[in-house]
This record gives sequence, structure tokens and C-alpha cells, in this order.
Amino acid sequence: MSAIPAVPSRYGLTMPLLRLLLLCCFSAFAGGCALFGGGEREEEQATVVEGKDPSTRRVRIYISGIDGELKDNASSALELKGMMRKNEASEGLIRRVYGRGMTQTAKALQPFGYYHAQVTGTLTQEGTTFFARYQIELGTPTLVSEVDVTIDGAGKDEKKVLRAVELFEPDPTEILDHRLYEASKLRISDALAERGYFDAEITEKRIAVRLADHSAKIALKFASGPRFQFGPTTFEGAHIQTDVLAGYLPYEAGQGYRQDRLVALQQRLLQADYFSEVEIEPDREKADGLAVPITVRVSPAKRTVYTGGLSFGTDSGFGVQGGLNRRWVNERGHKLSARAEISQRLNSLNAAYSIPLPGKNRQSYNLAFGYLDEETATSVQEVIQVYASRQRETDLGTLSYGLGLISGDFEVGDEPGSSTLLFPEARYLHRVVDDPINPREGYSFSAEVRAAPSIGDAAFAQARVESRYLMAVGERDRLLLRGQVGALWTDDFSRLPPQLRFFAGGDRSLRGFGYQTLGPTNAADKVRGGRYLAIASAEYERHLFDEFGIAGFLDAGNAFDTGDATLAAGVGVGLRWRSPVGLVRLDLAVPVAGEGDGLRLHLLIGPEL
Repeated sequence: MSAIPAVPSRYGLTMPLLRLLLLCCFSAFAGGCALFGGGEREEEQATVVEGKDPSTRRVRIYISGIDGELKDNASSALELKGMMRKNEASEGLIRRVYGRGMTQTAKALQPFGYYHAQVTGTLTQEGTTFFARYQIELGTPTLVSEVDVTIDGAGKDEKKVLRAVELFEPDPTEILDHRLYEASKLRISDALAERGYFDAEITEKRIAVRLADHSAKIALKFASGPRFQFGPTTFEGAHIQTDVLAGYLPYEAGQGYRQDRLVALQQRLLQADYFSEVEIEPDREKADGLAVPITVRVSPAKRTVYTGGLSFGTDSGFGVQGGLNRRWVNERGHKLSARAEISQRLNSLNAAYSIPLPGKNRQSYNLAFGYLDEETATSVQEVIQVYASRQRETDLGTLSYGLGLISGDFEVGDEPGSSTLLFPEARYLHRVVDDPINPREGYSFSAEVRAAPSIGDAAFAQARVESRYLMAVGERDRLLLRGQVGALWTDDFSRLPPQLRFFAGGDRSLRGFGYQTLGPTNAADKVRGGRYLAIASAEYERHLFDEFGIAGFLDAGNAFDTGDATLAAGVGVGLRWRSPVGLVRLDLAVPVAGEGDGLRLHLLIGPEL
């Protein structure tokens, strides 16, 4: 420990030196810095505390040689910081506490692996103000030489537990950071608890530090105990019959307990749109042996939601829209929704009715009706669409299959047509995101197939696949990749309505081009749609502030027939706003390959995945 220098008399200082000291004091008070010891810059670690009595003592503390978390921990460990709150602390007490600060700061560095830190310091006084300065040399850090983590019991083979052991830190040859050690220990304990090993305990925990050679050995042993199971599940406050809600359970009574299954249940029930709040509580105190009962408390959502207002889409123009969503028609959980839109180039009416079925995997019967009167740059159509399907939802995705009917008149590329087509179809969707409203990472995959035999106006078979991948880049940026392919076979292409043909161009396809303006042409050089589709897109987004961001993107691909594929591509920049109604994307794009008509504005509202 260094000696405490004597305090010189204020009246014995020369004027230039006095001015220098006053300048240092002012700088420390105003900006948190002081000059001493050859002009080194130091951060102030304490705040001047003023009392009502002008003679109240004041303490300022400076730590140099370390920064960041090391400095914060060393500062927090100083008993001397408490003197700033003791207005009547004596000079002798301050000096004694200052001296103990050497040991306190040195010990505060040991959790970071620095067991050989050297601390020196000085304490000076000007009037009633004390200036405590600590200079720290970290020395050689202590490195981990061996790590031995073992799990005894049934939990030793759990993948999540094994993964937590695999991620244990610090690794051999790394600095003995006790924060990492405690975090790793907690991660293993949490993994055991999340898999139902509620009685797991640590039977051995040892860190053997050899100061002589700056090394440490870690030994950690867990006893998992037995695995608890899911007991019966009860619903409180539900307005939907229990046998319907039971279909949302991602587990069965008697299965091994998993915390992520309860999280999945909560998400499923919220996505069902019956409830505004869902609270799930496993009651270990009421466990029957190893069976833990689960209580689900729910609050009903608003039964009917009405929407309406003005609308605008670069593909449809200005218009008005309205709709209703009957979240539950009866206690069996039936659902009804309807939506209508009248705009410059699109008039539509859509309605859907859903009947959930009891049993596992959230099965339902669905009936949908649609009327479409649409005019695009390449086609005009007025058709009726009816779909009847059965839907099944599992952890692997949503699968629906049934029958579809399309009937009406159309004109594509100035070629009139009319048809009635009845066909079976199947659709599959798998979507995984870290946040359903504002995702940072995730992916989606969708596929659909349909085919009509020759009993209709045309025989055809069609398949379409789309995949999207969203990746976080750092803390502010995101990368979105998208790919879409499709193929069509038919014995009479002219009898297929526009929605069964492949086009490219528009907000959800190739930006920089008009809606459905790309594809094979007929003899009159009018776009008539193609038998194949291939589109790829890459978009990089940077968050700026609040709910706003900017993006740059490249879209490429086209619709085509065999052997006549022509690449079209567009690039642009856009504004992103996470509004209360969803993500709003405003893009400016220009063609760089293919036939386009210059700069285009695109507006789209909806999720990326």
C-alpha cells in the first residue's frame, strides 16, 4: 500500500500552480475528467455531494488503468463511495476508508480472472474536498486449464441439456471469468428445469485456482433427478368448449414436461384469435406424483371487429374497403369473415366460414367464396371462386386440401376466353419467426398444387413453391431473401383464367415493372402469361430510428414458356415503417434488365414472411 502524501498548505502555492489546480478541479466538476500524473486523462467515478452546510466534506474518486465493466465493478466495490453520502464524515475516517480501497478494488477484479492486480493510489485534500486516485495494473490473468461438467441421472441424455453443457464457458485456455461461469451454470440448470427435471441440484461446484502458475480448474456436477410429466390441463374463463380448445394442446397427459410446449400452447391460443390474454401456470405444488397439472387462464377477445376506410395500391389504384371478422360465431368456435373492396382497377368480395373440429392438430373445415372483377395492364376478368377444404395444423406446418371452382369470363392479351374449372388442390405452409409482429429472424415455405381432369373446359396441372428467409445482421440491419418458382401443364392454355397463368411484375413480384406486365406474348405482341415462373429477390434493410428504416433491393426473374426465358431485373430503394396496422413498404425501383417504363413507385402493406 502506498503512503498517503501530506497535504500542502493552500497559502504556500505559487499563483501559476494554483491556477493549474483550480483548472483541474473545474474540469473534473464540469466534464468528469482531471489531469494529473503527467497529463493522463481520467474519468470521474463519483459525483460531488453537496450538503446544506458549506463546510460539508466532499469526495471525488478517480480510477485509471482499466475501463468498461472492470472499471464499473472496481468503482462499485469502493467503500469510499459511501463517504459521499456521509456529510459529517471525519477526515480520519475518510483516510482509513481510502486505504482499504486498495484491497477492495483488487478483489473486485478477481471475478474477471485478474488475481494479481496491483493497486496504488494517492489521497489529496483541497479545503474540505478529498481527491482519491487509484492506479491499477491488471497483471497476468488466470487462465482455465481444465473444465469438467457432468450430469448424473435421466437428464444426462436430453439434447437441450447436452447443448447447454457444450456451450459452457469459459473454455480451457480462456480467462477465468466468473460471470461466464455463473451464466453457464444457470443455463444448464434452466435447461434441466425446462425439460421437467424440477428436482435437479448441483452436487459439486469447485473452482481450484493456482496463483503460482495463473491457472484454474473447474469441476461442476449436476444430479438431474426424475423427469416430471404433463398432468391434466384445465381452462379457466373460456367461452369456447373445452374439447375444441384441447385441439390446441401440443402435448398429451403423461408426456415428459417441456417448457417450450407451454410457450407453443400460449402462442397457438393467441393466434386462434379467441382470446385477448392467455396465462399458463404449471402447478408443481399440486403434482400427483410426477404429473404436474396445467391451468390455462384466458380472457375473451372482442367478438366482432369491423374495418373500413380508404385504400391504395400501386396495382389496384385508389378505392374503399371494408370488412368484418366474427372471431367466434358460437361456443364451438366457428368463425366468419368477410371483406369487400371497390377501387379503380379492382372490385372484389370475399367471405370465409371455418368450423374447428375436436381432436389433435387443430383441424377444421373451411368454406370460402370470392367474386373478382379485375383489370390489369394485360388482362380483364370477372370470375367467381369457391373453395372447400379441410385444414390440419401441426408443428411441421399447416396443410389444407379440398376442391376449388373457378368460373367466369376473361380477356388476356386482347384474347377473350371463358371457362368453368373444378379441381382438387392442396396447400402447405410452414412459418417460423422470432416475433410474429416484428420479426428479426425467421423463414417461411409455402407450396400449392392443383389439377383438373379433362371433365372441365380444360385439363391442367399446376405447382407453385415460394420460400423466404429473414436474417438479422448486427443489431440494426436485416437481410431478406426470397425465391419463387412455378410450373403449369395444360391441353388448352387459352381456356385458363389469368389467376392460373404465370405473370411477373408488381409489388410482390418484380419491382420496377407494372403489375403482371412481364411474360410471354401472343401474335399481337400482347402479354398472355406463361407456363413457368422463376423469381429471386434480395433486400437489405437498415433500421434508422423509432419505427423507421430504409432498404435497398434487387429483384430478378420472369414468367416464360419453354426455351424463351428472358431475364428481367429491377433495383431500388425503399422506406420501411412499422405502423400499427403492419409493415408499410414504400419502394422506388427502376428496371436494369428487360422492358420497363422507367422509375416506378410501389406501396405494400403486410409482413415479410
